[in-house]
Amino acid sequence: MNYCIIGNSAAGLFAAEELRKADPKGKITILTADPFPSYSRCLTTYFLAGDIEEEELYLRTPEELAKLNLDIHYGCKVTELDPEGQKVRTDTGEVFEYDRCLIATGASAVKLDLPGSTLPEVFTLRNMEDAQNIKALLQPGKKAVIIGGGLVSLKSAYALRKQGLEVHVVVSSGYILSQMLNPQAAKKLEKHLQDQGIKIILNSDVIAIKGQEHVEGVELNSGQTLAADLVIIGKGVRPNVEPFRYSGLKIGQGILVNEYMETNLPNVYAAGDVAEAWDYLRECPRINAIWPNATEQGRIAALNMAGKKTAYEGSMGMNSVDFFGLRIISVGIIKPPQDPQGEIDQQRDSTTWHIEEYDKLNSAGNPSYQYLVWQGNILKGFVLLGDTKRAGILKALIQNQKPLSPELQNSVRQGKRDWYMALAHQRIKHC
Repeated sequence: MNYCIIGNSAAGLFAAEELRKADPKGKITILTADPFPSYSRCLTTYFLAGDIEEEELYLRTPEELAKLNLDIHYGCKVTELDPEGQKVRTDTGEVFEYDRCLIATGASAVKLDLPGSTLPEVFTLRNMEDAQNIKALLQPGKKAVIIGGGLVSLKSAYALRKQGLEVHVVVSSGYILSQMLNPQAAKKLEKHLQDQGIKIILNSDVIAIKGQEHVEGVELNSGQTLAADLVIIGKGVRPNVEPFRYSGLKIGQGILVNEYMETNLPNVYAAGDVAEAWDYLRECPRINAIWPNATEQGRIAALNMAGKKTAYEGSMGMNSVDFFGLRIISVGIIKPPQDPQGEIDQQRDSTTWHIEEYDKLNSAGNPSYQYLVWQGNILKGFVLLGDTKRAGILKALIQNQKPLSPELQNSVRQGKRDWYMALAHQRIKHC
């Protein structure tokens, strides 16, 4: 069997490893636009912060890759998929034939078309080359402006602040991490980041990056100008679907796949941040672009490519991060479809959405903030800030999607110690 994998990040690497297990003799060709062996994009901000060395970013040693017997083409940009001829074409004119093809091209950082955005000290942070170029400019006392209030932006701000830079974060919306947190949790995190010296400007947009040959500052829509030596744009990512627009693939936000990670085209699969797969909480296709989802989708795709029919159960959104010792975990649906009204009421019908918040200090005097999202008596999402030790069991509750009795629901919201024993009787399959 002749397999072709387009992309060598999480989904591509785990697919290659699973394919090699399932088909020891098959030919596995990997085409990647990246010039580097597989590495963790999630850890690039920790590399910038000085928390890890560059070699710790790489996912496999050269010896481990060699054992997989892969035909890897680095710096190889795919430009076309020919499903009828079962061929892939690249920007250099090379043609690769396949029996089974996996698209695992991931996503690319959104760039802003602003005056000054082409200056050499303006970056996005999505790949190893970005991280290396930014790292080379980091010196204590330099001034940085981060555009955007999402996870990559704040992790970049954390990294640069740890390296001694003066950091401003400019956010369009009214609170940071608006896709991951509720406003109350975001305000707590905002204060914590500001206490660490990170300056956050909300409800503002950068309209220009100032400087002739090098970055000198940024201009905000308020008229304020911030001095800057470098700028990082963190305004989200877009799935890398452009090479496949005219191939006949069904494309929404990403490439649509079924429970076997199959696209609508025969012998073509997709996985990772480019794939729009099933979200079992929202009950619709959705891109939940996190590392564990990408690795699992790549593995499931590989099994099906090798003829071992295996269904993907689906995913849900989740994120975990630590900023200067403050840990935050967000899982599931954080924004209910309708505004909650009043306190929890066990007589509500099973479709009513409502939220609960608990804000206190734990026994050690550290923050312990909890935000629960319910649909009737089924837990659909949560945010934990500070004390996160209950995250595993709460996540299992969401994955299980079983109604809880009023007594058990009350134990969950109050964090009573007897709830662990009670939950054992619920037979939570994902624990």
